[in-house]
Amino acid sequence: MRDHHDGSHRAAASARRAAALALVALCAAALGLCAASAAGAAAPLAPEAPPGAAPSPASPAPAAEWTVMVYMDGDNNLEPWVTRDLDRELAAVGSNADVQAVVLADRGRNPIAADGGWTGARVFHVAKGMKATAENAVADWGERDMGSPQTLIDFIAWTRQSYPAKHYALFFWDHGWGWWPGYTMKDDASNDSMDVDEIRRAMETTGGVDMVGMDTCLGQMIEVEATFRGFADAVAASEDSIGYTGVQYAEVLAKLQARPTMGAGALAKLAAASYRSGHDKWTLACSAVALDWRWDRLVTKVDLLAWYLRAGMRRHRSDYEAAYRRVASAIYGDSTSVDLYDAAHQLRKHVDSAPIKAACTAVMKAVDRAVLYEWSTPAEGRLHGIGIYWPSAPAPPHRGSSSIAWWDFPYYSSQLIFTRMTTWEDFLIYWGG
Repeated sequence: MRDHHDGSHRAAASARRAAALALVALCAAALGLCAASAAGAAAPLAPEAPPGAAPSPASPAPAAEWTVMVYMDGDNNLEPWVTRDLDRELAAVGSNADVQAVVLADRGRNPIAADGGWTGARVFHVAKGMKATAENAVADWGERDMGSPQTLIDFIAWTRQSYPAKHYALFFWDHGWGWWPGYTMKDDASNDSMDVDEIRRAMETTGGVDMVGMDTCLGQMIEVEATFRGFADAVAASEDSIGYTGVQYAEVLAKLQARPTMGAGALAKLAAASYRSGHDKWTLACSAVALDWRWDRLVTKVDLLAWYLRAGMRRHRSDYEAAYRRVASAIYGDSTSVDLYDAAHQLRKHVDSAPIKAACTAVMKAVDRAVLYEWSTPAEGRLHGIGIYWPSAPAPPHRGSSSIAWWDFPYYSSQLIFTRMTTWEDFLIYWGG
């Protein structure tokens, strides 16, 4: 969902990082971490019966064109927005024969009084005009860890059995911070979160969906997109942080019901555009990206660019630094997340190398093909719809380095599927060295 901009999630991260600065000598060991990544992969999880959950209906609902699932984690400081989005947005339109809306909503232990102040996790088959009271839930799952991939697996499996459809959309509603661990689907009761490698495992176990919406911050980074490649055809998200409004579910459901035969790409464009129509002062960018051959081509071009950049590091480092100082990044997002298109544009402009210039042009063209829809305010500047991790140099333990910028690089190296697809991580190691 939408993030508060009180800086609490970043402040917590800074405190966590400051407590272990002795561990920041990470770049020297990065290559070893990469080699161990495949061996350290966890075994797939399997669906299980959620404790306290009502059984799936004996006679599932007739198959719809679309079933829209919302994984709504309000077991944190976003709890007051759970009933608001359920009552005012989702239930403003509800479900019909063509489009079913199903929400797993988890509220904190001290909820506001709205809709009876119930606690725990409950499943709602959203009807038009419904209030999200305990009595209107179709299943009571009790206290569930929304940061566990098993809960996500259970929700997808339960919904498919209960409300089958030709196509499925899955929206993640909560805090998030791109690929960085410890932020996405933050569950205060369990002190857990669902990191992107865990989301990938859930997608592998369930077989994925047709379209994904990241109603979280920094969801439209190429590293996050890689999580869903092969398990979704399109993704809607923002490469910046987002405010309270996020996805406008009433708009999405109404337009989907008006044209229920639309494909995953069209729905992703619709969801991304809804950020714009309902944006508050904190939501300044959104995009829809195809996760098909166009995205595969983009990854291939990024891989080639990374190879040339690494090969030319000794000769062109000062040119890289000139490009880095000028590359666009999201206003409210992480400074290490830069716009992929503009990174290629600035490198092409500043690096005196024909192969690098050609590789940059190829990346820019590939971004244009993969991005189905993009919007950002003039204040954002030169955003084009996809971010990528590029921290400042040098890396720790070198003098003048930023420990925060590189803190989660071991996770980046060892756990992200993107680092197995490209040599971008290798470029970063040479860049930081």
